[in-house]
Amino acid sequence: MKLAYPFLTKETESPLLGFRGNEEEIFPMLKELGYYGIELLVRDPKKLDTSLFDKLTHKFGLEVAAIGTGPVVSDDQLTFTAKDIDKRVGAVKRAKEIVEFASLFGCPVNIGKLRGDIDKDQPEQSWLWLRQGFEQVCEHAEKYGINIALEPQNKKVINNLNSTQQGLTFIQEMNIINLMLMLDVYHMNVEDKSIETSFIEANGHFIYIHIADSNRQAPGKGDLNFNQIINTLKIIGYKGFITPEIMQGSNNYEEAKAAIDYLTLINAEGNLT
Repeated sequence: MKLAYPFLTKETESPLLGFRGNEEEIFPMLKELGYYGIELLVRDPKKLDTSLFDKLTHKFGLEVAAIGTGPVVSDDQLTFTAKDIDKRVGAVKRAKEIVEFASLFGCPVNIGKLRGDIDKDQPEQSWLWLRQGFEQVCEHAEKYGINIALEPQNKKVINNLNSTQQGLTFIQEMNIINLMLMLDVYHMNVEDKSIETSFIEANGHFIYIHIADSNRQAPGKGDLNFNQIINTLKIIGYKGFITPEIMQGSNNYEEAKAAIDYLTLINAEGNLT
């Protein structure tokens, strides 16, 4: 298992759970801390110097673990289920453009809030739009050899596909070869009966993990048993990236360091490999 850290690209505006700043300073700092990769939180790849990211990730020996789409929602209010047709069409179009950006790195694209809420006044229509959004984006992503990762999130964030089990049922019903799950320990702790059982049940269907303690802070600052969580991942043979998606507090560096220091301690105990 390898550790990555979230990084907000320059065209994003809303404060999200990741580092923001100069890539030339932050990328080597994360590498020095011990991170192997970064998760790029992207709003609009057309406003990015994509060749620069390719250059810098190679220069500093970092992999792009995944592309996060949260800023598409927080900055532009685009979702698959928006009532406004222009926003629905825009959400799918933007997701396809992010897929093309992800193809430079061969990494998955995460879809959490981008799928949108289900309108209680027209739930069938909302679900249809949501499914159509995934179908269109996955079809486009398949052309580039890219996986799409659906993230179950808790009810305070979104009103559908909240638990691991709901997410698993959804992707099995969709039956799309490149539609997988990404699992977030923070949301799992809220919605699932057992984090460890959920990882076992979803084994083979998830490709990426977000990690945070029960209070959304760095692992070790809350109540979760990370020795048990990481050991479960080891038992089922998970080899992908684990990314701390945590509250940044007043000092990004200190939060990134706290997360990796704690997870390195677990490594020293023989669980994280």
